[in-house]
Amino acid sequence: MMLYPGLLMVRLAAVLIACLPVVVSGATASDAPHLAAVDNVVEPYVGADTPGLAVLVMSNGTVLHKSGYGFADIDAELPVTSQTIFDLASVSKEMTALAARLQMEDGLYEQDTAVAEILPEFADQDSDDRAIVVGDLIHHISGLTDYIDADEESVSGTEATNAIVMNWLAQQPLDHAPGTQYEYSNSGYATLGSLVAKADGAESLNAVLHARIWDGLGMGSTNLVELAEGVDPDRMAAGYSGFGGDFELSHVPSLLEGDGNVLTCLDDLALYEAALSDGALLDEQATKTLFENGTLDDGSPIDDDGAGYGFGWVLESWGGENYATHSGSWMGTSTYYQRNLDTGLTVILLANGEDIALDELAIDVAAAAE
Repeated sequence: MMLYPGLLMVRLAAVLIACLPVVVSGATASDAPHLAAVDNVVEPYVGADTPGLAVLVMSNGTVLHKSGYGFADIDAELPVTSQTIFDLASVSKEMTALAARLQMEDGLYEQDTAVAEILPEFADQDSDDRAIVVGDLIHHISGLTDYIDADEESVSGTEATNAIVMNWLAQQPLDHAPGTQYEYSNSGYATLGSLVAKADGAESLNAVLHARIWDGLGMGSTNLVELAEGVDPDRMAAGYSGFGGDFELSHVPSLLEGDGNVLTCLDDLALYEAALSDGALLDEQATKTLFENGTLDDGSPIDDDGAGYGFGWVLESWGGENYATHSGSWMGTSTYYQRNLDTGLTVILLANGEDIALDELAIDVAAAAE
């Protein structure tokens, strides 16, 4: 679902509200790089009474454009800025997988390490064919059933924790044998989050992400599940559902770590993207492995309607170029992260409307920035 029903309808809607002032905040700081061509692409998506967008464009680690558009809070008329906090939803998965890759660099485990070696509760979960291994979780080929579809409120409800979900998953039959088919899995990444925490001897994935990634990069506004310490609650974007001018507040909190719930802003994501680009976290060769497609046990590459899957990244090719992307969607939020692996051009889009599809906008923003 989208903020408006399709890109064409977005632009038609923009014409219909042309008599109203379009709320575009422009660059959020006097020294923030700003491209007027990107403004022109984004303007049809925001109006006088719509949720907002935060847009970041970078080239090989250098910021080309960083700006907020529309409202972080419609009623309070608070504009989106580069400091507005959004829930990354499933875009969070790349950070979980990156933490796992960093642990592999330290020799804590390998992709073919059995999950039960680190999370003993999964010892009885293994199929007759072979054990679930770490790489299965990373590449969505574990066969774990999705906790989101569970009937038990304690598992799929707002009070569910990683410990509760892990205990439940360990008792469920697998949807398929590990390594035999690709099936996008929130359970796999929640399990990976628990595994990453356990491997570091940490109380939570949040603690690992802070220690291994966020704190070293100066990402002081980033945290899992809750706002980072000292962050003004007014910086958190209000989440909305709906389209065409009819928006309602929408937010269902979750305590789960690993498959979503990273709260962050454009300023921090600029630091993160720069680190991916310049090898601040992993050297060049190790960084490339983040964007290598997974394979099934029969040796065939993951192929989900032409797309592969790396370490928390969807791998696609179009227009003769290779991309690593990921979308996120949850109650009150929609996000999209697009890296051109050939040119180094990156587009990050954060929205506080859950019904906007951002993939087409990302393509248009990238074209405007070139």
